[in-house]
Amino acid sequence: MKTGTEKKVENSWAFRGRVIWLFTKYQLLSKGLLALVIYPLYSLAIDTFLGLSGRTGISSGDYLSFLLSFQGLGFLLATLVLMVVLIGLDINTFILTSALIKEGKIEMTARHMLWLGLTSLKSLFSPAGLLLMVYVSLVFPLLGLGVTIGPMRQFQIPNFITSVIYANPLYLSLYAGVLLVLTYLSYRFLFTFHYVLIEGQGIRQALTSSLALTKKQGRALIKRLIGIFVKNGLLYFVPLFIALIALLVFVLVSQAEQTNQSRLYLLFILLAVLEIVSFLTFLFPPMIIYRVTDAFYDYEEAEGRTPTVTLATKASQWRADSLPSIRLRTKFLVTSLLLFILAGNFGLSYLLVQDFDTVFRANSEIELVAHRGGGDLGAENTIAGILAAAEEGVAWSEIDIQRTKDGHYVLNHDGDFQRVAGDSRSSSQMTLAEIKELQVADTFDSSRPAQPVPTIEEVIEASKGKIGLFMELKGKTADKQMVDDMVAMVKAYGVEKEVALLSLDYSLITYIEETYPEMVSGYLYYFSIGQTGALQGDYLIMEEAEASYEKVSDLKAQGKKVIVWTVNTEESIQRFVNSEVDGIITDYVLDVKAGIKACDERTDFEVIVDAVLGE
Repeated sequence: MKTGTEKKVENSWAFRGRVIWLFTKYQLLSKGLLALVIYPLYSLAIDTFLGLSGRTGISSGDYLSFLLSFQGLGFLLATLVLMVVLIGLDINTFILTSALIKEGKIEMTARHMLWLGLTSLKSLFSPAGLLLMVYVSLVFPLLGLGVTIGPMRQFQIPNFITSVIYANPLYLSLYAGVLLVLTYLSYRFLFTFHYVLIEGQGIRQALTSSLALTKKQGRALIKRLIGIFVKNGLLYFVPLFIALIALLVFVLVSQAEQTNQSRLYLLFILLAVLEIVSFLTFLFPPMIIYRVTDAFYDYEEAEGRTPTVTLATKASQWRADSLPSIRLRTKFLVTSLLLFILAGNFGLSYLLVQDFDTVFRANSEIELVAHRGGGDLGAENTIAGILAAAEEGVAWSEIDIQRTKDGHYVLNHDGDFQRVAGDSRSSSQMTLAEIKELQVADTFDSSRPAQPVPTIEEVIEASKGKIGLFMELKGKTADKQMVDDMVAMVKAYGVEKEVALLSLDYSLITYIEETYPEMVSGYLYYFSIGQTGALQGDYLIMEEAEASYEKVSDLKAQGKKVIVWTVNTEESIQRFVNSEVDGIITDYVLDVKAGIKACDERTDFEVIVDAVLGE
């Protein structure tokens, strides 16, 4: 049990400040090493493995053959090791540092913390440990627990998959059930790392111990965990809320006067807000782990056990008879760091303001692409939808082409017609005459009449001179024969400049580029590794989760045309109408159209806010 003096020390602002400073130092050191050393080495390793296989990159349309090669196995092994090291390093360091703090050993350096985490990694290099790391790296980000550290911190289910899940009650129920199970397992195994790192248990024994402890504590633990997240959330986000309110007041007061001086002040404040957000995000995971570790010690002591870190450390004990004080050296470092950041913010703001229009209003016009014909303007993959999109001034209509049993080409997205027309057969199982008997329901507006399934010839004739066609070669019937037939048909109608041939299959894109270089092609993909700019295709059409600011900027710098799909949510629309992409594929044509218009009409202040806080 702690003495009154010890409790007084732990509750002092000097003690709490030192805890925050410890984690801040470690985060700065470890993430600096990641950015400057580890990630460049990992990128070099990726390029090496890809080069040995004769590739410059892989993507969702051509990854399988690479992963099944010796080079691919080397890549997977390197990725697994990196994942274990990075995730294990952060989690282990946060837990061990928290444990030492709990034991009163707050005198340690960032180097010692990093070394402590590195030396503890050996406990994770076992079959059970590797499995645990895979679980943490994939599940924690999915559950949004905040511990999204390591190489999988960006991992998420692509929106084109979640949209299908959310639209189907059965899929949604199953998905919710899976998340509930994963949440329960994460709760029951919450203290596994603590038993391994602090008490030296093996992975299997630690799992059992965590199950026993969480079962015994039950509601008390759940209540405490809720309190931890709520308390830390308020502690970190109240200052942020105050900063945002101050920013809002400044913007409202300054809206009428848009000068270089007011732009400078706004940029300076926005950069400060962004840094506050980054710092709080930076600090949130370790502080959550710190509080959970505190709970672990309390529960173990309640069971009559005294947890003690057994690993050799250079951490020093604070004196129990006196409160720790913030050292002059620490005060100097923190003050110097803050002054450096403020000076950097002012200098950067000044430089940006001098070339405002070039920096902040450099995006060209974004082309609108109606998804599956006309998006929400009509029944999908029908002439009525395509023409409705054309009337709205949409640049392109994205359509899905499949081959029938008797060799004709019709429009349909799914593997069958069940969802849109109530027929469970695929296009390859039906003749054109049979398909012509179907009526496609309008899933966006049931009051609109159902429409027939059109042939590609009918679509070209109806759209010629009115709207461009993004022809996606779809499904199991998408092959070189389909490419040949589409090219011949496009040339026969003289619409080469109004058509782009699209595919998720990278081999078809390479076939188009090699055989028909005069044709416009577009490669659809949802992930890429390596040199994405080397991918063939006149258009690179990436799923929105893939379309990060860095990747879009890199591709644009290489002269690539970048399209993003499928942008349907309000958040996604706002994000991409303010981005550097060349085109947006969407179901919600009018919403994106309005978003583009609003983007063009933004004030200078709105432009700056979107640029700084948008991504």
